[in-house]
Amino acid sequence: MAMENKQIKMPLDQRYEYKFSVLYLNRNEVENVIKSHPAMFHEIYFKRSVNNIYFDNSNLTSFVDNIEGFRDRKKVRIRWYGSLFGLCKEPTLEIKYKKGLLGWKERHSLKDFNLDIDKHFDYKSIFKYLIERKDFDIHKLDLQLLSPKLLNRYERTYYLSYDKKYRITLDNKMEFYSINPITNHFKIFSDEEKTVVELKYNQEHAEGARLITEYFPFRVTKNSKYVIGIERLRNWK
Repeated sequence: MAMENKQIKMPLDQRYEYKFSVLYLNRNEVENVIKSHPAMFHEIYFKRSVNNIYFDNSNLTSFVDNIEGFRDRKKVRIRWYGSLFGLCKEPTLEIKYKKGLLGWKERHSLKDFNLDIDKHFDYKSIFKYLIERKDFDIHKLDLQLLSPKLLNRYERTYYLSYDKKYRITLDNKMEFYSINPITNHFKIFSDEEKTVVELKYNQEHAEGARLITEYFPFRVTKNSKYVIGIERLRNWK
Protein backbone atom coordinates (compact mmCIF):
# COMPACT_ATOMS: atom_id res chain seq x y z
CA MET A 1 0.00 0.00 0.00
CA ALA A 2 1.38 3.40 -0.93
CA MET A 3 2.56 5.77 1.77
CA GLU A 4 -0.14 8.28 2.62
CA ASN A 5 0.59 11.94 1.90
CA LYS A 6 -1.46 13.95 4.36
CA GLN A 7 -2.62 17.49 3.56
CA ILE A 8 -0.33 17.87 0.58
CA LYS A 9 -0.78 20.96 -1.53
CA MET A 10 0.83 20.52 -4.92
CA PRO A 11 3.05 23.54 -5.67
CA LEU A 12 3.29 25.29 -9.01
CA ASP A 13 7.01 24.57 -9.44
CA GLN A 14 6.68 20.84 -10.04
CA ARG A 15 9.25 19.28 -12.32
CA TYR A 16 10.02 16.15 -14.29
CA GLU A 17 13.00 14.03 -13.34
CA TYR A 18 14.27 11.25 -15.57
CA LYS A 19 17.11 9.01 -14.44
CA PHE A 20 19.37 7.09 -16.79
CA SER A 21 21.28 3.91 -16.07
CA VAL A 22 24.85 4.09 -17.38
CA LEU A 23 26.28 0.59 -17.65
CA TYR A 24 29.06 0.59 -20.22
CA LEU A 25 30.66 4.03 -20.01
CA ASN A 26 33.08 5.42 -17.46
CA ARG A 27 32.69 8.85 -15.92
CA ASN A 28 34.89 10.62 -18.49
CA GLU A 29 32.92 9.08 -21.35
CA VAL A 30 29.62 10.13 -19.78
CA GLU A 31 30.90 13.69 -19.33
CA ASN A 32 31.94 13.78 -23.00
CA VAL A 33 28.43 12.70 -24.05
CA ILE A 34 26.87 15.48 -21.97
CA LYS A 35 29.28 18.20 -23.09
CA SER A 36 28.94 17.29 -26.79
CA HIS A 37 25.13 17.40 -26.67
CA PRO A 38 23.50 19.82 -29.18
CA ALA A 39 21.77 21.58 -26.26
CA MET A 40 25.26 22.77 -25.27
CA PHE A 41 25.27 21.66 -21.66
CA HIS A 42 27.95 23.31 -19.57
CA GLU A 43 29.12 22.68 -16.04
CA ILE A 44 27.73 24.93 -13.30
CA TYR A 45 28.52 25.25 -9.59
CA PHE A 46 31.37 23.21 -8.18
CA LYS A 47 31.56 19.45 -8.12
CA ARG A 48 30.66 18.45 -4.56
CA SER A 49 29.91 15.55 -2.26
CA VAL A 50 26.26 14.95 -1.36
CA ASN A 51 25.35 13.17 1.89
CA ASN A 52 21.93 11.80 2.85
CA ILE A 53 20.30 10.03 5.77
CA TYR A 54 17.14 8.33 4.48
CA PHE A 55 14.15 7.71 6.73
CA ASP A 56 11.46 5.05 6.42
CA ASN A 57 8.97 3.22 8.62
CA SER A 58 9.33 -0.31 10.01
CA ASN A 59 7.70 -1.77 6.89
CA LEU A 60 10.06 0.10 4.55
CA THR A 61 7.01 1.60 2.84
CA SER A 62 8.99 4.21 0.92
CA PHE A 63 11.29 1.48 -0.43
CA VAL A 64 8.39 -0.81 -1.38
CA ASP A 65 6.37 2.02 -2.98
CA ASN A 66 9.29 2.78 -5.27
CA ILE A 67 9.88 -0.86 -6.19
CA GLU A 68 6.18 -1.37 -6.91
CA GLY A 69 6.01 1.82 -8.94
CA PHE A 70 3.17 3.49 -7.02
CA ARG A 71 2.07 6.72 -8.66
CA ASP A 72 1.95 8.71 -5.40
CA ARG A 73 4.85 8.30 -3.02
CA LYS A 74 7.10 10.15 -0.60
CA LYS A 75 10.77 9.99 0.38
CA VAL A 76 12.25 11.62 3.48
CA ARG A 77 15.90 12.44 4.03
CA ILE A 78 18.35 14.77 5.75
CA ARG A 79 20.82 16.18 3.22
CA TRP A 80 24.05 18.10 3.61
CA TYR A 81 27.14 18.76 1.49
CA GLY A 82 30.87 18.36 2.07
CA SER A 83 32.33 16.11 4.75
CA LEU A 84 30.38 12.99 5.64
CA PHE A 85 31.66 12.63 9.20
CA GLY A 86 32.38 15.25 11.81
CA LEU A 87 30.39 18.48 11.80
CA CYS A 88 27.54 18.29 9.25
CA LYS A 89 26.99 21.90 8.19
CA GLU A 90 23.71 23.44 7.03
CA PRO A 91 21.71 20.20 6.86
CA THR A 92 18.23 20.24 5.37
CA LEU A 93 15.25 18.00 6.00
CA GLU A 94 13.85 17.21 2.54
CA ILE A 95 10.50 15.58 1.86
CA LYS A 96 10.39 14.56 -1.77
CA TYR A 97 6.91 13.97 -3.19
CA LYS A 98 6.05 12.21 -6.43
CA LYS A 99 2.70 12.23 -8.21
CA GLY A 100 2.94 10.32 -11.43
CA LEU A 101 5.86 11.68 -13.43
CA LEU A 102 5.92 15.01 -11.60
CA GLY A 103 7.76 15.70 -8.37
CA TRP A 104 8.61 18.47 -5.92
CA LYS A 105 10.42 18.96 -2.63
CA GLU A 106 9.52 20.45 0.72
CA ARG A 107 12.58 21.69 2.61
CA HIS A 108 13.23 22.61 6.26
CA SER A 109 16.58 23.97 7.44
CA LEU A 110 18.16 22.19 10.41
CA LYS A 111 20.90 23.08 12.83
CA ASP A 112 24.39 21.67 12.36
CA PHE A 113 24.98 18.29 13.99
CA ASN A 114 27.87 15.86 14.49
CA LEU A 115 28.26 12.44 12.90
CA ASP A 116 31.25 10.55 14.28
CA ILE A 117 32.12 7.13 12.89
CA ASP A 118 34.64 6.48 15.69
CA LYS A 119 31.86 6.79 18.26
CA HIS A 120 29.47 4.94 15.93
CA PHE A 121 26.15 6.43 14.97
CA ASP A 122 23.79 7.90 17.54
CA TYR A 123 20.64 6.44 16.00
CA LYS A 124 18.23 7.84 18.57
CA SER A 125 19.59 11.36 18.67
CA ILE A 126 18.99 12.03 14.96
CA PHE A 127 15.25 11.49 15.20
CA LYS A 128 15.04 13.09 18.64
CA TYR A 129 16.69 16.09 17.07
CA LEU A 130 13.85 16.33 14.55
CA ILE A 131 11.14 15.85 17.16
CA GLU A 132 12.48 18.75 19.21
CA ARG A 133 12.44 21.16 16.31
CA LYS A 134 9.97 23.98 16.91
CA ASP A 135 9.69 25.42 13.42
CA PHE A 136 7.86 22.46 11.89
CA ASP A 137 5.50 19.74 13.10
CA ILE A 138 6.61 16.15 12.40
CA HIS A 139 3.05 14.94 12.98
CA LYS A 140 1.63 17.32 10.38
CA LEU A 141 4.39 16.17 8.02
CA ASP A 142 3.56 12.53 8.88
CA LEU A 143 7.10 11.74 10.04
CA GLN A 144 6.43 10.45 13.54
CA LEU A 145 6.72 6.74 12.61
CA LEU A 146 9.92 7.11 10.60
CA SER A 147 13.48 6.27 11.63
CA PRO A 148 16.86 6.42 9.82
CA LYS A 149 17.50 3.41 7.57
CA LEU A 150 20.39 4.30 5.28
CA LEU A 151 23.28 6.74 5.02
CA ASN A 152 24.76 7.39 1.60
CA ARG A 153 27.26 9.63 -0.12
CA TYR A 154 28.19 10.38 -3.73
CA GLU A 155 29.98 12.95 -5.85
CA ARG A 156 27.74 15.18 -7.97
CA THR A 157 28.49 17.34 -11.02
CA TYR A 158 25.90 19.82 -12.35
CA TYR A 159 25.20 20.85 -15.95
CA LEU A 160 22.82 23.39 -17.50
CA SER A 161 21.68 23.67 -21.12
CA TYR A 162 22.51 26.81 -23.08
CA ASP A 163 18.87 27.95 -23.00
CA LYS A 164 18.79 27.28 -19.21
CA LYS A 165 15.67 25.11 -19.50
CA TYR A 166 17.23 21.73 -18.73
CA ARG A 167 19.54 20.62 -15.95
CA ILE A 168 21.59 17.44 -15.70
CA THR A 169 23.26 15.95 -12.65
CA LEU A 170 25.93 13.26 -12.85
CA ASP A 171 26.48 11.16 -9.73
CA ASN A 172 29.15 8.56 -9.03
CA LYS A 173 31.62 7.37 -6.36
CA MET A 174 28.67 6.07 -4.36
CA GLU A 175 28.99 4.76 -0.83
CA PHE A 176 26.20 3.19 1.23
CA TYR A 177 26.13 2.75 5.01
CA SER A 178 23.46 0.64 6.66
CA ILE A 179 22.25 1.86 10.05
CA ASN A 180 21.85 -0.73 12.80
CA PRO A 181 19.53 0.65 15.53
CA ILE A 182 20.70 -1.90 18.10
CA THR A 183 24.48 -1.54 17.88
CA ASN A 184 24.63 1.95 16.33
CA HIS A 185 27.10 0.44 13.88
CA PHE A 186 27.72 1.15 10.20
CA LYS A 187 28.05 -1.53 7.52
CA ILE A 188 29.66 -0.03 4.43
CA PHE A 189 29.25 -0.89 0.76
CA SER A 190 30.98 1.03 -2.04
CA ASP A 191 29.70 1.21 -5.61
CA GLU A 192 32.45 3.37 -7.09
CA GLU A 193 31.83 2.43 -10.72
CA LYS A 194 28.09 3.10 -10.86
CA THR A 195 27.07 6.34 -12.56
CA VAL A 196 23.59 7.87 -12.47
CA VAL A 197 22.59 10.64 -14.89
CA GLU A 198 19.44 12.62 -14.16
CA LEU A 199 17.63 15.09 -16.42
CA LYS A 200 15.44 17.69 -14.67
CA TYR A 201 13.11 20.29 -16.13
CA ASN A 202 9.96 22.21 -15.28
CA GLN A 203 6.50 21.42 -16.66
CA GLU A 204 6.51 24.24 -19.21
CA HIS A 205 9.56 22.74 -20.93
CA ALA A 206 8.19 19.21 -21.32
CA GLU A 207 7.57 19.56 -25.04
CA GLY A 208 11.25 19.93 -25.88
CA ALA A 209 12.50 17.20 -23.55
CA ARG A 210 12.35 14.46 -26.21
CA LEU A 211 14.91 16.37 -28.28
CA ILE A 212 17.20 16.27 -25.25
CA THR A 213 16.86 12.58 -24.41
CA GLU A 214 17.11 11.21 -27.96
CA TYR A 215 20.78 12.16 -28.10
CA PHE A 216 21.66 10.14 -25.01
CA PRO A 217 23.03 6.58 -25.42
CA PHE A 218 21.51 5.78 -22.01
CA ARG A 219 18.24 4.15 -21.12
CA VAL A 220 15.66 5.63 -18.75
CA THR A 221 15.33 3.57 -15.60
CA LYS A 222 14.12 3.68 -12.02
CA ASN A 223 17.30 4.47 -10.14
CA SER A 224 16.51 5.70 -6.65
CA LYS A 225 19.71 5.82 -4.61
CA TYR A 226 17.73 4.86 -1.53
CA VAL A 227 16.48 1.74 -3.32
CA ILE A 228 19.96 1.00 -4.71
CA GLY A 229 21.45 1.27 -1.22
CA ILE A 230 18.87 -0.92 0.51
CA GLU A 231 19.15 -3.58 -2.21
CA ARG A 232 22.96 -3.55 -2.18
CA LEU A 233 23.16 -3.86 1.59
CA ARG A 234 20.56 -6.64 1.66
CA ASN A 235 22.50 -8.68 -0.90
CA TRP A 236 25.98 -7.94 0.39
CA LYS A 237 27.55 -10.62 2.57
